[in-house]
Amino acid sequence: MRVLKLALVLLLVAQLAVPFGASAQEINVNLLVQETQKRAESPGEINIIWWFPEDIWRVSLAQTPNITPEQIEATLSVFRPYVIMAAVMGKVDPLGTVTYKSEAEMRANVRLIDASGSEYLPLAEDGINAMTKGYLAMMKPIFANTMGPMGQNMYFFVFVAKDKNGADIADPRKEGIFSVRLLDKEVQWKLPLTSLLPEKTCPTCKQKLSGAYKYCPWDGTPLP
Repeated sequence: MRVLKLALVLLLVAQLAVPFGASAQEINVNLLVQETQKRAESPGEINIIWWFPEDIWRVSLAQTPNITPEQIEATLSVFRPYVIMAAVMGKVDPLGTVTYKSEAEMRANVRLIDASGSEYLPLAEDGINAMTKGYLAMMKPIFANTMGPMGQNMYFFVFVAKDKNGADIADPRKEGIFSVRLLDKEVQWKLPLTSLLPEKTCPTCKQKLSGAYKYCPWDGTPLP
């Protein structure tokens, strides 16, 4: 199982840390990365917040050789109870040297905000499943090896997946909205993610369209 975990991490980073990877099955991985990564950059700053929904892990697992459906489900169940974010923040001086924010500073100032405006603190270490912590711990050195100093200073923050009423805070396949505030930056996701939706076909003009469209942009026909 340890080998399976490491293979997953290596595959994930190879596909998603480089912005020119190949698509996986029917999901456009490039678009998935674009939609899950947010950049709140200001002059002289680097601010990246990366959401890791279940589908990122699903895409990677689907390409892992000899993996069974049972193993895929077992792995996904480790991440399902959480909303997982990775973030890096830094200031660039005139010489190009980057001074990064510490994990402690970011952890003290990061909040997940649901559609109603309720805020959630990141979970403490003892509030996270040991298997989940194991996967994320293996990501850290590989981020560092593939992204250099930026990867060394990218940290994971784990939040609850459901609000007080038991509803999903961030379901990538359903309509909704949520945001993350980190220090003086705030980024927002409007859902669903286009990369996870099947294409639609306009019944009038037969044009292939994004699955997120409700009406054909060419002739206004309502889409199924």
